[in-house]
Amino acid sequence: MRILIIEDEKPAADRLVRLLNYHYPQAEYFQNIDSIKSAVNWFQNNPKPDLFFLDIQLADGLSFEIFKQIEVKTPVIFCTAYDQYAIKAFELNSVDYLLKPIDPEDLEKAIEKYKSHYSKTDIKHETNFDFAQLQNLLSSQNQEFKERFVVKIGDKIKAIPTKEIAFFYSESKATFAQDFNGKSYLIDWIVV
Repeated sequence: MRILIIEDEKPAADRLVRLLNYHYPQAEYFQNIDSIKSAVNWFQNNPKPDLFFLDIQLADGLSFEIFKQIEVKTPVIFCTAYDQYAIKAFELNSVDYLLKPIDPEDLEKAIEKYKSHYSKTDIKHETNFDFAQLQNLLSSQNQEFKERFVVKIGDKIKAIPTKEIAFFYSESKATFAQDFNGKSYLIDWIVV
């Protein structure tokens, strides 16, 4: 099995390699990549790996940008400290979504899932996605939610408590929050 790791934190990448070496000593590793730009370049100029591990938050942005810039058909296991990206991750070629610090048993299960769904003869790399498993993953986490959203109104910045927001909606490629009084606020400009 040929594995590529895309992780901008060297200690996290080194730990992942140690865990993989323990469970899968026969695996071959490509160099560790730490940015979106490097990953795009690597995929364009190298043979594709059998599997890659991908951190969501890289030095130069969210790793989902890689998939926007090039077509990647290689199965991926996301490794991140953020559970809020799970749904987006599973829209891609995701095998699993592991939260840091990575539990060795969860890693082993993810590799076994990869092995059971993908083989050398499966060129399409299609997966049978289990939504119940995703729901269990999300419900088993200690979830912390935003208490407020910061919005810009003219030249001023205002914090809107989450409990005052009735709903969110998108219009003209922008996202808005509407409060219970019917007032809408543009929230797209915020970088989290």
